[in-house]
Amino acid sequence: MSAPSVHAARLSALRAELARRGCDGLWLPRTDPHGSEYLPPHEERVAWLTGFTGSAALVVVLPERAAIFVDGRYTLQVRDEVDPSLFEPLHLVHDRPHEWVAAHLPPGGRLGYDPFLLTRRQLERLERAIGRRGRPVPLVPDPVDAVWTDRPPRPAATVVPWPEEFAGESSLDKRRRMGAAVERAGADWLLVSACDSIAWLLNVRGGDIPFNPLVLSHLLLHRDGHCRWFVDPRKLRDSGFAEPAVEVRDYDDLLPALDRLGREGAVVLVDPERVQVGFADRLRAAGAEVIEGVDPIPLAKAKKNPTEIEGARRAHRRDGLAMVRFLHWLSQIPLDGSVGERDVARRILEERKRDPLFRGPSFETIAGFGPNGAIVHYRVEEKSERRLVPGSLLLVDSGGHYLDATTDVTRTIALGEPTEEMCRHFTRVLAGHIDLATCLFPDGTSGGQLDAIARLPLWKSGLDYDHGTGHGVGAYLCVHEGPQRIARQSANVPLEPGMIVSNEPGYYRAGAYGIRIENLMVVREMGEIPGAERRMLGFDTLTLVPIDRRLVLKDELPANARAWLDAYHARVVESLAPHLERDVREWLEAACRPL
Repeated sequence: MSAPSVHAARLSALRAELARRGCDGLWLPRTDPHGSEYLPPHEERVAWLTGFTGSAALVVVLPERAAIFVDGRYTLQVRDEVDPSLFEPLHLVHDRPHEWVAAHLPPGGRLGYDPFLLTRRQLERLERAIGRRGRPVPLVPDPVDAVWTDRPPRPAATVVPWPEEFAGESSLDKRRRMGAAVERAGADWLLVSACDSIAWLLNVRGGDIPFNPLVLSHLLLHRDGHCRWFVDPRKLRDSGFAEPAVEVRDYDDLLPALDRLGREGAVVLVDPERVQVGFADRLRAAGAEVIEGVDPIPLAKAKKNPTEIEGARRAHRRDGLAMVRFLHWLSQIPLDGSVGERDVARRILEERKRDPLFRGPSFETIAGFGPNGAIVHYRVEEKSERRLVPGSLLLVDSGGHYLDATTDVTRTIALGEPTEEMCRHFTRVLAGHIDLATCLFPDGTSGGQLDAIARLPLWKSGLDYDHGTGHGVGAYLCVHEGPQRIARQSANVPLEPGMIVSNEPGYYRAGAYGIRIENLMVVREMGEIPGAERRMLGFDTLTLVPIDRRLVLKDELPANARAWLDAYHARVVESLAPHLERDVREWLEAACRPL
């Protein structure tokens, strides 16, 4: 059966299942009961149903029509992967899925949803959108699972303790600190379902989710710091995990445990923005008092301690060595089509593997040459691969997980002689990148307030990019970490010292090339500023990888930006050159010459 007919059959089966359960449609976000961005295979419902493999999507299925909503990173990819006769491809921001479903749901319609895939806040927004036209209906089990007959089993990778020498704080101290916050909120327990929060709290890492060192599990944290960890016990065999005041329970024991808390009249703190509504509803139905409030863990996790920050600096130096060796290799290959995008991804991985602390890629490497570089989250496959020849740009976005940090870096490299247009666009992107890297801002400023700084040089030329400017990054954790981000939407969390964020403006000319320049930065206090009346913050750049000078129009880059680039390149040489082989060192010194 061909791919289009496979997905047509799956959509038909799903509609039949919805009709059998008395529903007129389904609201299906791409996530799991843990609110994950990257998913294990058994949670890839959107990919199974539609064929779309990106990391952000929402599918709405109605009796006569269906739509898939994606953000600006995936507007090209979704049209390549999804049959538009089955699922209309739409934009998550511009086309407003809530308005779409309100317009197309039959009057009095029952829109099904899986309560373990939506948070309370997401459900409330859906209820408001549907209004009097219809109503959302919880469906358990998930109707997709009912027709997904060959659904993979849950993963069972072994748990790996994360040493305190890298964590900078013991799990017990973290649990006591977070438990005190639970007590201040007036609760007995905190329900935690986000796997990265659990990994941080328990100082463990795992391998259940591709490119994320996480353990699929849930956790109940008591106000005194002891906890109940709901995890597949197979993952702890031979793991060496031994933490005081941690009761290990089976993964499937969570719902019965919530019932017991209800019978005991427990008071449970549940974050309505982070915990799926099905868990909170279960607690309420069992008799527990649910306090809706902010989970204290994500913010604590985001503010890296001194040990984590120093680990990030070390890891970025070593990651810089791997990237420089890769760039040197790239400068030596023949541009005759004998090397392709997959070779680029393989070479980067080989260089990173030379580091004994390397634990794997932090995401699937994006290596897009020419038109493929304009696909923001391009995924190189045999059928899409382009061979490297002169005359266009190569966009490489990659990162690594190391025991002491997580990295994420993007560089755009000219292959052959770049055109003046390419250089002009690159220079605009670089100017925005430098403006953000060098900005000062008062304490309490959110990423949403800084986003325009990186876009302004592009805006002056009538250009823009359809993705956020920056995301948080974990400490040997998820490469996309909240709550902080730099973006136009949903970026209202103030940036605080110790937070690590990316700085990645870009420009994408569909069918031609893509440009993105990405460094990671750590937020820091700026110290005493003469005459200042506010505490001011700024950024320290962590990434140490040369930026392609051949693409810079020197006369169109402001003087302060030229000075920044020269100083950055001098720092790259000073940090990396002593550790490089002679030929690579000579290439680096030439690549980092002052403008």
